[in-house]
Amino acid sequence: MKNIENKIKNDKKKGFTLVEIMVVTAIFSILIITISSIFIASLKAERSILASKKVLGELSYAVEYMTRSLRMAEKDTSGTCIPNGSNYQITARGGIKFINALKSNACQEFFINNAKIKYATGTEELELTSSAVNILKLNFEIANETESDNLQPFVTIYIEANTPNSSVLQLQTSISQRNPDIR
Repeated sequence: MKNIENKIKNDKKKGFTLVEIMVVTAIFSILIITISSIFIASLKAERSILASKKVLGELSYAVEYMTRSLRMAEKDTSGTCIPNGSNYQITARGGIKFINALKSNACQEFFINNAKIKYATGTEELELTSSAVNILKLNFEIANETESDNLQPFVTIYIEANTPNSSVLQLQTSISQRNPDIR
């Protein structure tokens, strides 16, 4: 009889109580929720980084194209593109106009239109950025433009852009003319 009582007591000790199962379930649930939250946050961060990378890639292309063209600007001595024999001119639409020696001395302009960077050569307007990137701001600043200062002219380009899923990226660069502009 003593053996039967011991066997019954041992059998009772082999299972889990309801409280133990609830505690383990709660701990497991908290762990799963925490891990899921970290995973979701990392996915959102990855999407944001990829969107910023797309903006940066397009801006890099546009800035490279603009700097190459602006570096090869020539003084307009005839006044057909820019008045007063200047190298660069800020236009009414906030762009920059110049004679591009790389394009057979064509009059060229970079500007912003419908949240895209565009350039115009005569009658043709082409886009440098796609509609996936919103150009918020495009500013040009010209320094040392007058011939009397005996300084090399240079242009500073400032761009702000984003996509619907990214934060605003700001990019600024300054370039000088390749050919010396000295009397």
